[in-house]
Amino acid sequence: MEFNFDGPSGTLQIALALLVGFGAMGYGAYSYSSQSAALDSTETVDATIVSTSIERVNQRRGTDDYRPQATFNYTYEGESYTSSHMYPGGISHEFETKEDARAQLEGYESGATVTAYAPTDSPGKAFLKHESSNKPLYIIGFGALLALGTVVSIFRN
Repeated sequence: MEFNFDGPSGTLQIALALLVGFGAMGYGAYSYSSQSAALDSTETVDATIVSTSIERVNQRRGTDDYRPQATFNYTYEGESYTSSHMYPGGISHEFETKEDARAQLEGYESGATVTAYAPTDSPGKAFLKHESSNKPLYIIGFGALLALGTVVSIFRN
Protein backbone atom coordinates (compact mmCIF):
# COMPACT_ATOMS: atom_id res chain seq x y z
CA MET A 1 0.00 0.00 0.00
CA GLU A 2 1.51 3.28 -1.11
CA PHE A 3 0.70 6.62 0.42
CA ASN A 4 0.75 9.38 -2.18
CA PHE A 5 0.20 12.98 -1.15
CA ASP A 6 0.87 15.61 -3.77
CA GLY A 7 0.44 18.61 -1.47
CA PRO A 8 -0.38 22.13 -2.58
CA SER A 9 0.30 22.86 -6.23
CA GLY A 10 -0.27 26.54 -6.95
CA THR A 11 1.74 29.46 -5.63
CA LEU A 12 -1.20 30.69 -3.55
CA GLN A 13 -1.81 27.22 -2.08
CA ILE A 14 1.87 26.83 -1.22
CA ALA A 15 2.01 30.25 0.41
CA LEU A 16 -1.17 29.56 2.37
CA ALA A 17 0.06 26.14 3.56
CA LEU A 18 3.38 27.62 4.67
CA LEU A 19 1.62 30.50 6.39
CA VAL A 20 -0.66 28.14 8.30
CA GLY A 21 2.25 25.82 9.18
CA PHE A 22 4.54 28.58 10.43
CA GLY A 23 1.61 30.30 12.13
CA ALA A 24 0.75 27.12 14.05
CA MET A 25 4.39 26.72 15.04
CA GLY A 26 4.51 30.32 16.26
CA TYR A 27 1.26 30.03 18.19
CA GLY A 28 2.42 26.77 19.81
CA ALA A 29 5.78 28.30 20.74
CA TYR A 30 4.08 31.39 22.19
CA SER A 31 1.65 29.23 24.19
CA TYR A 32 4.46 27.04 25.47
CA SER A 33 6.58 30.00 26.55
CA SER A 34 3.66 31.79 28.25
CA GLN A 35 2.71 28.59 30.06
CA SER A 36 6.32 28.06 31.17
CA ALA A 37 6.69 31.66 32.30
CA ALA A 38 3.46 31.44 34.29
CA LEU A 39 4.62 28.25 36.00
CA ASP A 40 8.11 29.57 36.74
CA SER A 41 7.21 32.86 38.41
CA THR A 42 4.13 32.54 40.58
CA GLU A 43 3.13 33.43 44.08
CA THR A 44 0.46 31.54 45.93
CA VAL A 45 -2.62 33.46 47.00
CA ASP A 46 -5.80 32.56 48.84
CA ALA A 47 -8.77 32.52 46.50
CA THR A 48 -12.50 32.10 46.97
CA ILE A 49 -14.40 30.05 44.41
CA VAL A 50 -17.36 31.98 43.00
CA SER A 51 -18.71 29.36 40.58
CA THR A 52 -17.82 26.21 38.70
CA SER A 53 -19.15 24.60 35.56
CA ILE A 54 -18.39 22.07 32.86
CA GLU A 55 -18.33 23.43 29.32
CA ARG A 56 -18.99 21.10 26.39
CA VAL A 57 -16.58 21.58 23.52
CA ASN A 58 -17.79 20.32 20.16
CA GLN A 59 -15.10 18.43 18.31
CA ARG A 60 -15.04 17.63 14.61
CA ARG A 61 -14.18 13.99 15.09
CA GLY A 62 -17.72 13.15 16.16
CA THR A 63 -17.41 13.25 19.96
CA ASP A 64 -17.60 16.06 22.46
CA ASP A 65 -14.88 16.99 24.91
CA TYR A 66 -15.44 18.79 28.20
CA ARG A 67 -13.62 21.70 29.80
CA PRO A 68 -13.79 22.41 33.55
CA GLN A 69 -14.42 26.07 34.44
CA ALA A 70 -13.96 27.79 37.80
CA THR A 71 -14.31 31.49 38.54
CA PHE A 72 -12.57 32.76 41.66
CA ASN A 73 -11.71 36.00 43.46
CA TYR A 74 -8.34 36.74 45.04
CA THR A 75 -6.15 39.59 46.23
CA TYR A 76 -2.57 40.10 45.12
CA GLU A 77 -0.45 42.93 46.57
CA GLY A 78 -3.55 44.78 47.75
CA GLU A 79 -5.40 44.60 44.40
CA SER A 80 -8.55 42.50 43.97
CA TYR A 81 -8.84 40.25 40.92
CA THR A 82 -11.25 37.75 39.40
CA SER A 83 -10.00 34.94 37.20
CA SER A 84 -11.44 31.88 35.49
CA HIS A 85 -8.20 30.12 34.53
CA MET A 86 -7.94 26.56 35.75
CA TYR A 87 -4.50 26.09 34.16
CA PRO A 88 -1.61 28.37 33.12
CA GLY A 89 -1.24 29.66 29.58
CA GLY A 90 -3.80 30.31 26.91
CA ILE A 91 -4.61 26.74 25.92
CA SER A 92 -7.25 25.02 28.02
CA HIS A 93 -7.28 21.39 29.08
CA GLU A 94 -10.11 19.30 27.68
CA PHE A 95 -11.31 15.89 28.80
CA GLU A 96 -13.09 13.12 26.92
CA THR A 97 -15.84 12.59 29.49
CA LYS A 98 -17.87 14.88 31.67
CA GLU A 99 -16.86 12.82 34.70
CA ASP A 100 -13.15 13.39 34.00
CA ALA A 101 -13.75 17.14 33.70
CA ARG A 102 -15.83 17.13 36.89
CA ALA A 103 -13.02 15.30 38.72
CA GLN A 104 -10.77 18.29 38.00
CA LEU A 105 -13.19 20.47 39.98
CA GLU A 106 -13.08 18.35 43.16
CA GLY A 107 -12.36 20.64 46.10
CA TYR A 108 -13.39 23.73 44.14
CA GLU A 109 -17.02 24.09 45.28
CA SER A 110 -18.60 27.56 45.39
CA GLY A 111 -17.53 29.43 48.51
CA ALA A 112 -14.45 27.25 49.13
CA THR A 113 -11.15 28.92 49.96
CA VAL A 114 -8.39 27.43 47.83
CA THR A 115 -4.81 28.17 46.77
CA ALA A 116 -4.36 29.93 43.46
CA TYR A 117 -1.15 30.79 41.64
CA ALA A 118 -0.70 34.39 40.50
CA PRO A 119 2.03 35.01 37.91
CA THR A 120 4.17 37.85 39.23
CA ASP A 121 4.39 39.52 35.82
CA SER A 122 0.65 39.20 35.12
CA PRO A 123 -1.23 38.91 38.43
CA GLY A 124 -4.66 39.18 36.81
CA LYS A 125 -4.17 35.77 35.16
CA ALA A 126 -4.04 33.55 38.23
CA PHE A 127 -4.81 29.86 37.84
CA LEU A 128 -5.77 27.02 40.15
CA LYS A 129 -3.78 24.01 38.96
CA HIS A 130 0.00 24.30 38.84
CA GLU A 131 0.59 21.86 35.96
CA SER A 132 1.64 22.08 32.35
CA SER A 133 0.05 20.81 29.16
CA ASN A 134 1.61 19.15 26.12
CA LYS A 135 -0.88 20.78 23.75
CA PRO A 136 1.51 23.58 22.68
CA LEU A 137 4.04 20.94 21.64
CA TYR A 138 1.40 19.14 19.56
CA ILE A 139 0.52 22.42 17.85
CA ILE A 140 4.19 23.08 17.09
CA GLY A 141 4.50 19.55 15.69
CA PHE A 142 1.41 19.95 13.51
CA GLY A 143 2.73 23.21 12.10
CA ALA A 144 6.17 21.71 11.47
CA LEU A 145 4.68 18.71 9.66
CA LEU A 146 2.51 20.97 7.51
CA ALA A 147 5.41 23.26 6.61
CA LEU A 148 7.80 20.35 6.00
CA GLY A 149 5.22 18.50 3.89
CA THR A 150 4.68 21.62 1.83
CA VAL A 151 8.42 22.11 1.24
CA VAL A 152 8.81 18.43 0.26
CA SER A 153 5.90 18.71 -2.18
CA ILE A 154 7.52 21.79 -3.75
CA PHE A 155 10.73 19.87 -4.46
CA ARG A 156 8.82 16.82 -5.72
CA ASN A 157 7.03 18.87 -8.35
